[in-house]
Amino acid sequence: MAALLTLPPAAAATGAPVLLAAALLTAGTATAPVMVTGMGLVQSRTPAGRLNEGMTLAVTALLTGIAAGSATGGWAAEHLPSSAAGYAVPAAAAALALAITAAAAAAAARRS
Repeated sequence: MAALLTLPPAAAATGAPVLLAAALLTAGTATAPVMVTGMGLVQSRTPAGRLNEGMTLAVTALLTGIAAGSATGGWAAEHLPSSAAGYAVPAAAAALALAITAAAAAAAARRS
C-alpha cells in the first residue's frame, strides 16, 4: 500500500486529471486487502471474550486516522506551494506505518 500511494502525488504533479484518476483508482485497490489483513490480525490476537472490544478499538483507530489524514491532507493542499502536496500526506503516513511495523517486527525477532 505504501508503494501504491506514491502514484497519486506523481500523477497530480503532471496536472492531468485522467492520470490522477487512474493513480487514485490503482492506489485504492490496496485498501481492501489491508483492511482484511488488519481485522484478521485483530481477531487472531484478541481473546475470544474481548473480540468486540478489540474490533471496536480497531475501527475507532481507523476512523481517527481517516479524520486526521483528511484534515492534514486538506491543510497541505491549501497551504503548501503545490496542490499535489495533499496527495503526499497519505503516502507519508503509509511510509511511517511501514517503518513502525518493520521496527516492531525487528524488535520482536530480537526478543525471540
